[in-house]
Amino acid sequence: MVFTIRRHVVSLFIRIKRMSCHSGFLVLATLLFGYAGIAVAQEPSAIDSVGVVTKQLKEFGWSVEDITLIGGPFGAVILGVWAFFKFFYPDRKKKTEERNTVNQYAERYKETLKAQIEKQTLSTTAFESVSVSLADTFVPLRLSEKWRNETRFMPESLFSAKNSDAILTPEEVLQLALKKTYKRLLVIGEPGSGKTTLLYYYALLCLEPNRAKELGVRIPELVFYLPLRELSKTKDRYNLLPENLWAFSEKHSHSIPIEVISGWLRSTTTLVLLDGLDEISELEERIQVCDWIDNAVTSFPKAYFIVTSRTTGYRKVDNVELKHFVRVDIMDFTLKEQKDFLHRWFEAAFLEAETPFADTTEAWKKSQQEKANAKAEAIIAFLTADENKSLQVLAGIPLLLQMMAMLWKNCDDLPRSRVELYREALNYILDYQNKPKKKKPLLPAEQALAVLTPVSLWMQEELHKDEVKKEAMQQQMQIALCELRDHPNPPTPLTFCENLIDRAGLLVEYSDKEYLFRHKSFREYLVAVQLVNNIKQRNKSLDGGVDYLSILVAHFGEAWWKEPICFFAAQADADMFNTFLQKLFDSPVSKDFSQEQQDLLERVIQEGSKEELVALHTKLLDSEMNANQQRYLLQCLEINKHPSTGDVVRQFVEKKLAKDDDIRRRAGDFTVTGRVDKQGAQYLLIQGGQFIYSVTKKQETVPDIYVARYTVTNKLYRRFIAYLDGKEESYARLLPLERYRKNLEKMALGIKGFRRYLRGNENLATLFRSRYDDDRRFNGDEQPVVGVSWYAARAYCLWLSLLDGGNTSLYRLPTEIEWEYAAGGKEQRRYPWGNEEPTSTRANYGDNEGATTPVGRYPEGKTPEGLYDMAGNVWEWMENSYVFGLVSFIVFIIATLIASISDSRIYSVFSTRSLRGGSWENVSDNLRCSSRSNNGFPRFRLYFYDGFRVIHSSHSSLKI
Repeated sequence: MVFTIRRHVVSLFIRIKRMSCHSGFLVLATLLFGYAGIAVAQEPSAIDSVGVVTKQLKEFGWSVEDITLIGGPFGAVILGVWAFFKFFYPDRKKKTEERNTVNQYAERYKETLKAQIEKQTLSTTAFESVSVSLADTFVPLRLSEKWRNETRFMPESLFSAKNSDAILTPEEVLQLALKKTYKRLLVIGEPGSGKTTLLYYYALLCLEPNRAKELGVRIPELVFYLPLRELSKTKDRYNLLPENLWAFSEKHSHSIPIEVISGWLRSTTTLVLLDGLDEISELEERIQVCDWIDNAVTSFPKAYFIVTSRTTGYRKVDNVELKHFVRVDIMDFTLKEQKDFLHRWFEAAFLEAETPFADTTEAWKKSQQEKANAKAEAIIAFLTADENKSLQVLAGIPLLLQMMAMLWKNCDDLPRSRVELYREALNYILDYQNKPKKKKPLLPAEQALAVLTPVSLWMQEELHKDEVKKEAMQQQMQIALCELRDHPNPPTPLTFCENLIDRAGLLVEYSDKEYLFRHKSFREYLVAVQLVNNIKQRNKSLDGGVDYLSILVAHFGEAWWKEPICFFAAQADADMFNTFLQKLFDSPVSKDFSQEQQDLLERVIQEGSKEELVALHTKLLDSEMNANQQRYLLQCLEINKHPSTGDVVRQFVEKKLAKDDDIRRRAGDFTVTGRVDKQGAQYLLIQGGQFIYSVTKKQETVPDIYVARYTVTNKLYRRFIAYLDGKEESYARLLPLERYRKNLEKMALGIKGFRRYLRGNENLATLFRSRYDDDRRFNGDEQPVVGVSWYAARAYCLWLSLLDGGNTSLYRLPTEIEWEYAAGGKEQRRYPWGNEEPTSTRANYGDNEGATTPVGRYPEGKTPEGLYDMAGNVWEWMENSYVFGLVSFIVFIIATLIASISDSRIYSVFSTRSLRGGSWENVSDNLRCSSRSNNGFPRFRLYFYDGFRVIHSSHSSLKI
């Protein structure tokens, strides 16, 4: 029997092989069911349900082979159906249910995130619920990619996608962030510039696909928003990104399982918005967070990341750096953008009023629009008036401009300084806005501030963060409320907090358990108010108390304390400010300020009292001050410009207190000694000699020349622009504008391309103005002017020459030979200071500071003769054209031709000018005295890393 069965099985295999139409699964099924049918047919005693059917079919004349061929496939189908319902269907059903659950989580998350963001936008009671769109509060943005200098031999149009200075809309920036080649974006902005609002806007775009589609923005599937100040730790290590996102979701009632979040990050395209790197107060913690972000980027390759920070919170020189992030700086409003914003804001504000009569809607709307337009034009005229220049700078900041609009709508006037603007805005928010509505405030503004200021200082000193537990804040408020003398029945802390949220809009509920100031700068202002009050009380008290001036000195330069210190300086009276400066220079911290501390010192002097700074005079005459301290003191006195300063500096010189030659020279600037031009800029004698020129490798002879100690600053260059604009009468008397024009046109005839540059440009002030004159990163008075063409630099030198009554080349740009000799000397130093490698104390380079620094900040990097910033800070225009080697010349010609075709500009290979010295964003190799740049198109190169230095020479026969 066994043999018979085997014979049938072999026969069955042969038939199946001949048919060649069954898969492996069906073959197996056919074998099983065929074998069962044969066995039953051969052994009737073994009949079962299958065998009965088989036997009956056999009685009808079906052979064993027929039964096998039919039964096999039929059995396979039955087996397949059974297997599907047994194994596959439940698994598929489970996966579908899991997918539906995840989708439900996603929808719920999107809804709660959208509600949370809309709750915290700037369109609140504090700003009269004026519904100006988010996009209107922070445009434009400037893309600032960092490219090595060796790629810059090509004209700028060849790398338009890599342009280091491109103005982009928020939507364009988002598209940039979502490109595979980028994926990581760092957004830098000053206080009030709208960094958080920008992230909210991006989140809402991702949550509203139809709106994004209208704007042409491609969006990811999911978006996450996470304030970096909320990162959680386990022991000494920050928890992973999914864990932090889960904690944030739990805190804000999103309730998303951590496994779901991790799955989203790994399997779907997501946008992760990380807000406020600067809000991590401790430097070491900030460095760790940067490492954490870099690890998160590596761990989740499908995710795109955008990180925000204030400038003070992101400094490479402090080792705070994100790897491979493209940087975008939020720019201040231009005048045009201010006008557009104000018109939109006032129209929204006036149209939100209730219509008096239903049948006059259109007439009323037209009337309101006319009123709005009149208000907008009035404030624009006020802001652009010459006497309100200080406000023009503030108006470029979106938050402050919105505050100005709010105050102007109700008062038709504006405060004249930043601190006064905050004071008036808070008074209005807390009190005055209720008066037109005939509503009595819960507490008068003065009393409300008396409660808020100590709470703000408590948050600054003890919490070191901006969000606070509701219970803790109410406990602190209770103390202040109990101390109110003129209010017998003060409100409860809970009622007061609800009022600040619902009526004033100054606070927001950050979660179910926390409060947050709507804008960080309001809290920072209130911190300074309380500091001033506490210091005044301590001065009156007999038993002393906390020495808050010493606390400010101890925190001087820390990012967390920068704005409170500036607000303090603006509110302190002369005595308090002098005491603060005395303590600052008594402290060891002043012996060697970092660049950030020097920036803060300058700003403090600018913001502080304009009266005689006796403390600075005393410390300058103190023989215990070291060279750095003397340098800082002279710098402060130059900013203060009090009439008594000259006498004090003369005493300093006469007593021979200067610690080195550089200090003596700086002190000499106050007494106007040495060779100076009509602007007061000083020129140092570089004695002539011979050296081997790095380009030709030949010996060159250089005569005696006078080289400007510093590159031309914004302050000096703006006087030139003001002269061209007819606003410098003293210079116009020395040199009538028409005479200057004629000499300019005459000079242009002898310089290739200059006449074409001037053609059709009647307004020379507009033509020559720095491209970055309104950019707060680069427009400080003592920062080097940048973004000016070679022609503009040449025009400035002509102006100086004519003012001095000499020939037209009395002042000019240096040639490469002269510059290299002045930088490297006869001994041919590798760098201006010597042969030692660059460091962050010798030069501004490698993007360590993120922008230019004021001239003269790096005494360790000066030449032996005293020339500053010959390496780093800005590239310097040279007088001569660039001389190419054969290979580089061929490459450059090809690049130039392509560029000319691509953007219709005329690039002349033979008109390109040299640049020397390297810049703030270049690598250290570019700081060598022999390093040069050849992308010097005199007309089109207007970058934020190019400036110029002037030399004084009687030798005017030059090849240019």
